[in-house]
Amino acid sequence: MSIDWFTFTAQILNFLVLVWLLSHFLYKPVLNAMAEREQQITAEHEAATAAQREAETELARYQQQTEDLAHAREELLAEAGKEIQIWKEQHLKQARSDIDQEKTEWFRALHRERESFLKEARLRMAAHMHQMSHRILKELADSDLQQQTIAVFMNRIRQIDATHKKEFLAKLESSDPQMLVESAFELTQSDRKKITDLIHDYLSPEVGIRFRENPELICGIDLHLAGYKISWNLQESLEELEEEFVRSLNDVISIDPESEIKPKE
Repeated sequence: MSIDWFTFTAQILNFLVLVWLLSHFLYKPVLNAMAEREQQITAEHEAATAAQREAETELARYQQQTEDLAHAREELLAEAGKEIQIWKEQHLKQARSDIDQEKTEWFRALHRERESFLKEARLRMAAHMHQMSHRILKELADSDLQQQTIAVFMNRIRQIDATHKKEFLAKLESSDPQMLVESAFELTQSDRKKITDLIHDYLSPEVGIRFRENPELICGIDLHLAGYKISWNLQESLEELEEEFVRSLNDVISIDPESEIKPKE
C-alpha cells in the first residue's frame, strides 16, 4: 500500500486548521464564558461571605447591646430600689422623730399643767390650813396662854448668848436706843413693867421701849431694834408648819418629769 504524502499532508493541515478554528471560534468563547462565570460566582460567594460576616458582627453587636441594656436596666432598678429604700427609711425615721417630739411636747405640756394645778392646790391647802390654825389659836388664846407667852419671850431674852448680846449692844450704840415690842394681845401695865425691867437689867438701862399690839403675831411677842429681832410667836411656827406641809405634799405627789415625758416604745 502506497501513501499519498500530499493527501496526508493536506489532511494534517486541514485538521490543524480545524483545531485552530474550533479553538478560536468555539472553545475560547466557551472557556472565557466559563471563566467569567467562575469569577462571578467567586465574587458573589465572597460578597455573600462578607455579608454573612457583617451580619454576624451586627448580630453580635446587637446581642452585646441587648446584654448591656439588660445589665444597665438591672443596675438602674437596683439603684432605684436602694434610693427608694433610703428615702423610705429617712422619711420613716423623720416621721417617728416628729411623732416622738410631738409626744414629748404633749407630755411636757401635760406635766406643766398638772404641776401648775398641783402647785395651786398645794398653796390653797396650805393657806387654808394656815387660816384655820390662825383662827383656832386666836380662839384658844386666854390669859394663862398670854402669861405663858410672856414667860417664854422673857426666857428668850435671858438665853441670848454673849456674841449676840454684843451685837445687840453695838446696835444700841450706833442707832437711836429705841426698842419696839409688839405683842399679839394687849399687855397690862404689870406685864410691860416686867418686860421693861428685864430688858434694862439684861441688855441696857438706857434703851427706850415702845409697846404696840399686832394681832398677826398669834400668841407671840417680838422685840425689834434697828433690824435686830428677838421673837417668839406662833405665826412663825405656823409658817414653818405651812412650809413643811408644802414640802411633804410635794414629796408625796411629786412627779418625775423624765419618766412622764418619755414616750413609751
